[in-house]
Amino acid sequence: MSRISNPHDKFFKETFSRLDVVQSFIEEVFPQELREQINFGTLQLTNASFTDSFLAEFMADLVYQTEFAGQETLVTLLFEHKSYTDNFPHWQLLRYMTNIWMEEQKQEKKPSIVIPIIIHHGKTAWKKASLKSYFENPHPELQRFLPEFDYLLFSLNSYSDYQITNFRNIFLSTATMLLKHSRDEKEEFLKLEAFIIEKIRALENAHQEDYIQSVILYLQNTIDLTTNELIIIFTKVSITTTNIAMTVAEQIRLEERIHTTENNIFNHVKGLWENGVSSQIIAVSFGISIQKVEEIIQKIKVSLN
Repeated sequence: MSRISNPHDKFFKETFSRLDVVQSFIEEVFPQELREQINFGTLQLTNASFTDSFLAEFMADLVYQTEFAGQETLVTLLFEHKSYTDNFPHWQLLRYMTNIWMEEQKQEKKPSIVIPIIIHHGKTAWKKASLKSYFENPHPELQRFLPEFDYLLFSLNSYSDYQITNFRNIFLSTATMLLKHSRDEKEEFLKLEAFIIEKIRALENAHQEDYIQSVILYLQNTIDLTTNELIIIFTKVSITTTNIAMTVAEQIRLEERIHTTENNIFNHVKGLWENGVSSQIIAVSFGISIQKVEEIIQKIKVSLN
């Protein structure tokens, strides 16, 4: 079980929040007719959070804006990461697109052209279909009422390891390779050992210790290897990387112990409270504050409703 929630999304967002990664991604894999028209000098990450009419926050993974074809009107690049196949991706994309346009309207901006981009690394092949194909044989007179838009699909499984290894940007190459192989069995993943060592050495030479930590944390949460097996790989890089890996491992163990302790306290407090023991006595018994006991009791009450 993963020690952190949504490790794929978090690793993807951390990597693709870097302007140099997105620029390299566009330069190396975008369709030529689009790539040649993007003004990289105006490319920037914008707020990816939008609120819809239900007052719930809907997070597009990442949203970039840039000038296109020498025009001042901005084009919005909507990056959406998928670790699984989605049979109806247009629904989610359309919601994000509508929220972007509504936000632009609030700011009295001209609506931008939104280019949705899906980056997929699930085991099942992605079957791209048009939005209109979701509707079975609509009457010709009704087809004009159906919206239609396209999206760019980049399925990492369609790229060879050789192609990914040779991406010019270290972060892009490292992240896409690990995302692609994140569900490999142990024996298959270990074939990447030389790649991992090479890329982490390059990151270390670039003084990117924080990103090395993110890589290690991602591997800890997704790959079917023990902590010791992973550390053995990192010892082949350097003492610095080994120390980072051991620090991450110790932090995970500490968080697991804290989580276990909190669960035990919760269960004991629940049992005592249900048997009529006062907050004061419970607090003294566990050496915690009455305020903490009251917070736990409130959680218990909520869970019972």
